[in-house]
Amino acid sequence: MTSLINENSIIYYTFQHLSGFGKKKESALWKAGIKNWDDFEKIKGNQLNVILDENSIKKNSILFDSWKALETGDVDYFSKKLSKQEYYRLVLSFPEETLYLDIETTGLSLYYDRITLVGWSFANDYDIYLQGDRIDKFYEVLNKAKAIVTFNGSIFDLPFLRNEFPDIKIPVCHVDLRFFVRRIGLSGGQKKVEEDIGYNRPDDIKDIKGFKAPILWYKYRLGDINALRKLIMYNYYDIEGMKYLFDKTVIPLFVMNKLPVQIDTIYKFSHNSDINNERNIKQINKIRIKKFKGTPGPLIRLDELKFTNRQEKIKIVGIDLSGSESRASGWCFLEHNHAITKNLFTDEKIINETINTQPDIISIDSPLSIPVGRISVLDDDPGRKKYGITRYCERLLKKRGISVYPCLINSMQHLTERGIRLATHFRSLGIPVIESYPGAVQDIIDIPRKRASLEYLQNGLEKFGIKGDFIKNAVSHDELDAITSAIVGHFFWSGKFEALGNEEEDYLIIPDLKKHTDEWLNKKVIGISGPIAAGKTTASGFIKSVGYSYGRFSLVLTKLLEDDGIEPHRQNLQKTGDEVNIKKGQRWLGNKLIELLPKNCNLVIDGLRFPEDYAFMKETYGPAFFLIYINAPAKTRKLRYLGMGGTEEEFDKANSHNVERMVENLSNLADIKVSNVKNIDNFENDIVKIVNPL
Repeated sequence: MTSLINENSIIYYTFQHLSGFGKKKESALWKAGIKNWDDFEKIKGNQLNVILDENSIKKNSILFDSWKALETGDVDYFSKKLSKQEYYRLVLSFPEETLYLDIETTGLSLYYDRITLVGWSFANDYDIYLQGDRIDKFYEVLNKAKAIVTFNGSIFDLPFLRNEFPDIKIPVCHVDLRFFVRRIGLSGGQKKVEEDIGYNRPDDIKDIKGFKAPILWYKYRLGDINALRKLIMYNYYDIEGMKYLFDKTVIPLFVMNKLPVQIDTIYKFSHNSDINNERNIKQINKIRIKKFKGTPGPLIRLDELKFTNRQEKIKIVGIDLSGSESRASGWCFLEHNHAITKNLFTDEKIINETINTQPDIISIDSPLSIPVGRISVLDDDPGRKKYGITRYCERLLKKRGISVYPCLINSMQHLTERGIRLATHFRSLGIPVIESYPGAVQDIIDIPRKRASLEYLQNGLEKFGIKGDFIKNAVSHDELDAITSAIVGHFFWSGKFEALGNEEEDYLIIPDLKKHTDEWLNKKVIGISGPIAAGKTTASGFIKSVGYSYGRFSLVLTKLLEDDGIEPHRQNLQKTGDEVNIKKGQRWLGNKLIELLPKNCNLVIDGLRFPEDYAFMKETYGPAFFLIYINAPAKTRKLRYLGMGGTEEEFDKANSHNVERMVENLSNLADIKVSNVKNIDNFENDIVKIVNPL
């Protein structure tokens, strides 16, 4: 086939796409003076035999398909046959059909964030797609493109595009400059590499870092048109910078690989891309700017969350905990939508301030558990090597693109230890505690993190629906994160949350904006507590008879005893319960009980004996959990015990046991207290009156 191709087309000098050809054979051809396809086809077989083996000659002496693909612009033909390292040759062979692409997003998480802007340069013409616009124009350009160039596009831009536009068709030939520039010894982010090669952006956008670009979009959503102009300019110079990077990388590669092409004939993408030239200004100014039409601020607001009628305006304490008592921790008391914030230092101060508010729930920004298998936060833990430093919830967040530190990385060990210590103390008082991570919350509901802008973080919290002095008065970034931690309590209480983790490592709570909450809000779980022979089991029976499934903590203890061949009478149950509380803890017991209970029905749970039981049930069922404390005078209870066949000595011993002594503390945590001194019919009537309104 006769060549009708521009001889500056680099693919014309390429042989690596032919079967059996690699770098060595291609270099051997060039050294022998066979520089291009025409040279290859003109020489005789015996001349070629000096360089290639006989099989290669038979298989590759015909370049018909290559000529055809080049003349028809079938770049995919070459892309499928060349290694990705050589795709730059295709870009240089089809420069007018190469698309330079860069996207802007609300953040880094493919799972939670969205594309705000797609910018591209095609045939030296810059244009954009803006969130909410029709995508047709971008698709049209993509259909014309033979090759695509990005910086970090294989990891960031293209996955975002495919995620948001599942039907998108992206050229096979893709040069990712993040990896391409490494071939000449350059590394780092795009801005760093640009500085290394001497590419300087205009002064008004030079200082914009990648993590600040979402702020420009946030400002635009609030009505700042100039913020969008700046975002477009930032995107434009990202793309122009890519052209410089490509050009600067290609020339050393040609020299190193000794491609038989004159350097000065290579296409220069940056030839009309001087930083401050008139063309650049025209390219940016031609983009039509319009006002944002959507809803500004967070993706959801407090008044959009639904709560149970029984307890809408909950009290939450949010704590942005530091790893040391010598450094301030952000503290927030959030009573429905009103926030009071402080900077607190010592554990004692945090505990006292928190208890004084009588919160329904505490949300702590700190790891509250360690990886399953670990027994210590320190590196000398014998399980350090086997079980690592990262929990499941942290691995999952990382996988979703949300930056999070492993809970037992060296710098986090003291924080994790402190968080566990405080949570254990609060739970021992019967106060439920959940683990939160403000950064993830801010990403998910789309308000800026403190690193990007304290001002817009404060603005985002206000627009979410939180009020307080923090709006007008300067507060620390720790206090703003403490407010965010407290907000997690609202998502938890409303059911619009996701629990990341597992039973062994416990759970990190984050918002889930798509979660349906009807089951969470309509579920009813009634806990029954009280001293021996007060009527707990009788009351549970009444509640069970109106459609509740029944469970009791002693079911787990009974199973433990039976597995060991021990009779599960009261004395053994109390002894085992005491051992479990000391060695494994009430949370372990609670988890084992929940495993035995049905999932999708209302429950009555008998036998709560420790404040930790109450805290655990609140952490598990939230507003669905309702505690009834049943009591009766000791004399009345003793008579009942004797009536059931027990002895006075047995009653006194059981009643004074360690397990029973803690029961009285649940009285102050109960939603309602019942004095069981009437006959059984009246008692049943009292219980039914309590349960029916629920």
